[in-house]
Amino acid sequence: MKLSPPIRPSEAATTSGVDAPLPQARPRPRPRRSLFARLRPKSALGWYVLLVLLPTAIVGAYYMTYAADMYEAEARILVRGRPGASGGGGAAGIASILGASAGAVRPGAEEAQAVRSFVDSRDAVDGLSQRFNLAEIWRRPEADRVSRLWYEDPEAERLLRYYRRRVSVEYDLETGIITLKVLAYRPEDAQALAEALLALSEDLVNRFSARTSQDTLRVGREEVQIAEQRVLSARAAVTAFREREQTLDPTASVGSAVQTIGRLEAALSAARTELQEKQAFMRRDNPQVQVLNNRIAALQAQIATERQRRTSGDETLTQQLSGYERLQLEREFAERVYASAIGSMEAARADAQRQQVFLMRVVEPNMPERATFPKAMFNTITLLVALTVLFAIGWLVLAGAREHAS
Repeated sequence: MKLSPPIRPSEAATTSGVDAPLPQARPRPRPRRSLFARLRPKSALGWYVLLVLLPTAIVGAYYMTYAADMYEAEARILVRGRPGASGGGGAAGIASILGASAGAVRPGAEEAQAVRSFVDSRDAVDGLSQRFNLAEIWRRPEADRVSRLWYEDPEAERLLRYYRRRVSVEYDLETGIITLKVLAYRPEDAQALAEALLALSEDLVNRFSARTSQDTLRVGREEVQIAEQRVLSARAAVTAFREREQTLDPTASVGSAVQTIGRLEAALSAARTELQEKQAFMRRDNPQVQVLNNRIAALQAQIATERQRRTSGDETLTQQLSGYERLQLEREFAERVYASAIGSMEAARADAQRQQVFLMRVVEPNMPERATFPKAMFNTITLLVALTVLFAIGWLVLAGAREHAS
């Protein structure tokens, strides 16, 4: 026997003909709103208070109540160079003249830029670290936890980043003056750091000057050595020529040969004259006439020999004179170059004794008497204005987007 399924109350009511009441739906619980949703502002004024006034109040409270005072030491220096000191002459001197005529920068401008780069570099930090404990200076007990150096033994890169926040250097292109500013929590620390940076900058400029002087003297010595070697080579060539040709001065030999030919020609002329006189009253077979004919023939042969020796053959006097004159010209030119090189080196030596580039202190590092940082009022007002501008821009962009979407 099958069992019938249980009858539900609704079915029972239907079968009985009585309408059963519908079950009532339970109300859904409202979702809980987050704290941010309950505190979210409903108007632009509320957002302005939250995003602008509140951060400004926090920063202002920090500056007014917690931020530590910082003292600033300022110094000003000027890097000067003597005009025309970069070169002793030649191409460097011509370049300096052309640069001056073209309106180039003043002497020492490149060195000033180098000093500025040095002060802002890690080398300056290393130089200061050899004289001071920078971590201790920027972690004084009076320093606040936000602005002080956070690490007792910082890495070089972190120390350099903090150093650049506390040391600033500016270069004025018009005046050429470098302005150095140092911030510290104690006035004596700021002054000591500024003084040390000036000393390091002076050492750098002095190295520039010494390097320039050394290079100038080195080039001068090299030129003198080259010229001296050239003179020695020229003199050795002249000596070898004299030994090879067995003559001290071919010019004198040529002069002597000319005089000899002149005397032979004079004797020949006299013998011809005498022969003509004797032939006027003597016969040809006369012994005196034969003697004169033999003398004339001998003189002609001797003159021909002397002329051939001067103008023909491998060892002619003409070739000897030409080679000797060329060697003499080379020796004279080498001696002049040598004398010029010695003069240039002496001028470079005298020029090197004077400092090429030097650093002048326009303003000495001062001892600050009043803390000038942080600028609480200025920073707070600047932050308020910046946040207000950003808030206005953002609100306008958001309003435009809503209007475009609707």
